[in-house]
Amino acid sequence: MPITSTQNLATQSLFDNYYILAGAKGAILLILIFYAIFSLIIIRQVDSMGKTLITNISPLVKGLAIIHAGFAIGLIVLAWGML
Repeated sequence: MPITSTQNLATQSLFDNYYILAGAKGAILLILIFYAIFSLIIIRQVDSMGKTLITNISPLVKGLAIIHAGFAIGLIVLAWGML
């Protein structure tokens, strides 16, 4: 086994950490994208529910679903900027 200098060992360690962190950042963004898709599906389901079961609270629930989707999409933008 050849002897490597400490500089090469430190550089190799930094590159390994870079790939691990890049993978973690990508995983976080992918999870947030799936969460945003889930929140859009919730909007669709709430809309379908509102058409089937008409009540006084249906517009409020639909509004909360839209706000939830806005927060989920905003969280992606925030995470993209921070990561």
